[in-house]
Amino acid sequence: MSIVRKLLPIATATISRRTIMTAVPLRSEFKKVENYQNIANRFFDFTEVDKDSFSPATLTNGRQAHHGAAYGGLIFSQAMAAAEKTVEEKFKPHSTHSYFILNVDTKEPISYNVRRIRDGRSFITRTVEAVQKEKVCFVLQCSFHVEEKSSIIHQSEMPKVPCPEVLMSMRDAVPYMKSLVEKGEVSPPPAMLQRLQSYDSKVYSDDLDLFEMRCTNLGNYYGFASDQKPELHFWMRARGDLPNDERLHRWLIAYNSDSLLVSTAVSPHYTNGFMPSMLFSLDHCVWFHKAEVKADEWLLFECKSRIASGSRATIEGRIWRRDGVLIASCQQEALVRSKSDDPSKL
Repeated sequence: MSIVRKLLPIATATISRRTIMTAVPLRSEFKKVENYQNIANRFFDFTEVDKDSFSPATLTNGRQAHHGAAYGGLIFSQAMAAAEKTVEEKFKPHSTHSYFILNVDTKEPISYNVRRIRDGRSFITRTVEAVQKEKVCFVLQCSFHVEEKSSIIHQSEMPKVPCPEVLMSMRDAVPYMKSLVEKGEVSPPPAMLQRLQSYDSKVYSDDLDLFEMRCTNLGNYYGFASDQKPELHFWMRARGDLPNDERLHRWLIAYNSDSLLVSTAVSPHYTNGFMPSMLFSLDHCVWFHKAEVKADEWLLFECKSRIASGSRATIEGRIWRRDGVLIASCQQEALVRSKSDDPSKL
């Protein structure tokens, strides 16, 4: 199978193989953003307003919802960063569990209040409450561990997908897909067309967006050539150079870990005519398997949803280095409500 067909599998009559073979730009040049370090750091610039209470300089970025609710991955990563500011650097976060309780308003100040639950010799536990307008809107629990030598070793295999150098950046893919839609050469389902023309167009045209994203299968993502499997694979990479700051790399990966999970669950249902009335992350958990991670190198984000029922979907993610090392895993449950009384079934 050619790389082109892996990128856009031919499973529908809405676009011809000849069109894809001759028109799809297989590669996007990776263009680094100038002053990227300062752009990234501003999201983790805190004022300690009281002991163990941290207020961020900004909650606003291009990934926030249209109604001004903050992007969940930003809240998650800022809370984790606040927790890390209360522990010695020899302790590394390995397990984080969180709940999204209320929308965070990007126009209102917020404080991340850290509780020091336990300080042990090998493990430290912190709880963080994000408080806005005197209400707790987000809760995170984080466990830190001193690095130890391995006693047992095993690992799953990294999935085989096209490498990022032969794929389009979403910054190129979005306008390209919109041009194909205008020409009538592809017909994404209505819900995905709306996403393409609104949210994706906003996020992937934002010069300050933190990550370069490259989908291994645009047909699945946009639903015009879907195999109807709740699975997505994206390569991701920070859009500029970063210093040798272990914590910043980790916070950025945490930030991006919330970017694709809900989409993984709902994308294949769009081909059935599914129209969401509400999509909302209920919780988010991340396990870091490696202390040293590099956000400014290509990482593969593998996402799968194994069950959806009762208006909730559970999605798991794995983040891989290019050399096949699994550096982090994540899991999320999402609220998924429909405009129809009849459920979409795969």
